[in-house]
Amino acid sequence: MPDEINNDESQLEVYQPEQTENSKAEKIKTKIRFTRFLLLLFAAVFALILLFVNRDKLNLDNFRRLAAKIDIGISSSGSTDNTVINYDYNSDGIVSVYKDGIARVTPENLVIMDNAGTQFQSVQTGFNNPALVTTDKYVMAYDRGGRHLIVTNSFTVVFDVTFDDNIISAAMNDDGYFAVITESEAYKNKLVVYNSSFNEIYRINSMSRYIISADVCKDNKHVAVSSYYVKDDSIIPQLNYYSFTEEESLWNIDFEDQIAVLVRCNDDSTISALFEWGICVVDSKGNEKYRYEFENKILQEYCIPATKYNAAALSDSHSGNSVVTVFENSGKKVSDIEVGAAAVSIDMFDDRIAILTRDNIYVYSVSGNLICQRENVNDAYSVLFTDKNAFLVVSDSDIVYNLTD
Repeated sequence: MPDEINNDESQLEVYQPEQTENSKAEKIKTKIRFTRFLLLLFAAVFALILLFVNRDKLNLDNFRRLAAKIDIGISSSGSTDNTVINYDYNSDGIVSVYKDGIARVTPENLVIMDNAGTQFQSVQTGFNNPALVTTDKYVMAYDRGGRHLIVTNSFTVVFDVTFDDNIISAAMNDDGYFAVITESEAYKNKLVVYNSSFNEIYRINSMSRYIISADVCKDNKHVAVSSYYVKDDSIIPQLNYYSFTEEESLWNIDFEDQIAVLVRCNDDSTISALFEWGICVVDSKGNEKYRYEFENKILQEYCIPATKYNAAALSDSHSGNSVVTVFENSGKKVSDIEVGAAAVSIDMFDDRIAILTRDNIYVYSVSGNLICQRENVNDAYSVLFTDKNAFLVVSDSDIVYNLTD
């Protein structure tokens, strides 16, 4: 019996190290599994954050654009400094930035491309006087003075309408809400507002005022309007503000002279209006916040985006050289940028401003610091930011893609 006990103990001594090694191996496997779980959890959280940050770009249209690029075998990510990308058609027409490329409308057609020249769509228009509006979601093209209007994404015409009366102007916000002003035989004119599902949600049959310009506010509940009426043989310009739940305007502001040719609803709920004499900013209650008057200077170009900045390129009547003034909606002047030549086109993106002259393209910070300078190519007539670090230069012969850095 003692021998048997010793044998059992010896057997235990033989197998005990193996059990210890198995235990260590299990612990290592457990740690590996736990580490993998943490990595997967971290990747999932990061992906969710990335999706949330870019939620506005996650839509079928953008996925189809990506698939089209892969299918065609063209990628726009390889652009380098001062890269020229020529579009294979005459560039005569109106060009605007759409997503990572352009939309261009002519009397014949509407073309949508990316900045590498990948054409996603071409729609026949037949417009006599084409006009173009682009947002993050849609492209809206219409015949100014005609009756036809279309809304499209990169691949499909999603709304096509022919009005009973001629179109005066139209505007669309980033959510896809848009306002259309038309003439009218029974009224002074009409304003129709559509939601992003292309259903009519509001209409003004104006009996007392002529409506010139309109813009749907960012809350998608109000519309700002520039109009005028006649009193005692005098023209009285107005700004009007309507709620989609009320027939009458919430407030009206009369101005002493000149009609606002453009009204813009800003991201901070203020409203900017462009007059011949200057730019006026009011809040959503109808209180005037700031008035920037051009005085005796000539307005060469202007940029009134839906951000906190506005810009006007002004010159005196002698030299023709532009001074581009940048100011906030609050009225604070940010900078005066002396160009030394006449401004042909200006555009803004975030805190940057691009200025095109006959000879050069300049990109400044809004505070007036020069970021880069490029030579004007082929007598370009328009400069457009595609993002903070890139811009398009449009001429009669081509469209050129440039990087600022």
